Amino acid sequence: MVFSEEKLQEIKRLEKQLADVRKEIDDLEEERGRLERKVRKLEREIERLEREAERYRRKRDELNERVRELRERAEEHRERRDELNEEVQAYKKKRDELNEQANRIARKAKEHVERAKVLRAKVKRPIGEIRREIERLEREIETKPISPRREERIAERLERLREQLEYWKRAEKHSREADRLFSRADELRERANKYHQLVVKTAEKANKHHDKMLEYYERADRIREKADGYHRKYEELRFKVRRLRDEVRELRARMEELEQKIMEKRAEEKALEVRIKDLEKAAVDREKIEKIKEKLERGEKVSWEELQLLQQYGEM
Repeated sequence: MVFSEEKLQEIKRLEKQLADVRKEIDDLEEERGRLERKVRKLEREIERLEREAERYRRKRDELNERVRELRERAEEHRERRDELNEEVQAYKKKRDELNEQANRIARKAKEHVERAKVLRAKVKRPIGEIRREIERLEREIETKPISPRREERIAERLERLREQLEYWKRAEKHSREADRLFSRADELRERANKYHQLVVKTAEKANKHHDKMLEYYERADRIREKADGYHRKYEELRFKVRRLRDEVRELRARMEELEQKIMEKRAEEKALEVRIKDLEKAAVDREKIEKIKEKLERGEKVSWEELQLLQQYGEM
């Protein structure tokens, strides 16, 4: 392979640029790895703090339960609240079951809609035109003297038209089934909404009993004070967790930026590799061209591919 001095310098320049790009990629990947390790360390710390916060939360709730136990009248409201909450859960369960049934049916309906859409996409003309053309072609076969070749072409045309008509009929069937299923889903959602209204009304009653219960909690200040201390520790830990999560988000954002830069550098690396290969190929082609020109000077025949090569480089 023979390179001109100019091409040789160009290739060396590109190879140097390629080496620089690869060094940048290595540096970016190293930085990304460092950030990944830091994120994992922070996430382990977050898990530790959350476990500790959970312990304080449980202690706080245990003390609050003792407060509730001290209040007999609060117990009455609590029991009634719980009864109502059980009713709420029962209504919610029924509501969710109906909604789930409706969602399943709606998904099936959407499947029929999609199938109808796919089938209709195969129908390239208005269905009225297709039917009229089928009738016209059938009349032509039945009423006019036609050649066997013409009859064969008409039969092929009819087959394609009837196939599109069948697509349309199948699409209509799917559409009708989708309408039926959507109607059924709407009926179920309407029933679910009635249960939802029961959930809202019953939950409001439960909340009133809950508020009454809280009035009696105020008499247990000493125990509550200790519970509040646990709560403050819980909040402090949660605050630390939030700060660490913010830091993790910032690091992940930086990692995304690095990933984008790596992708860009990878593209640059690929472009440089292609450019170098193109220059090397051009050198090979130049050698071939010189040999072809020598053949022409000697009056020898050249191949079509050789002529194309000459034309490609403007040597003809």
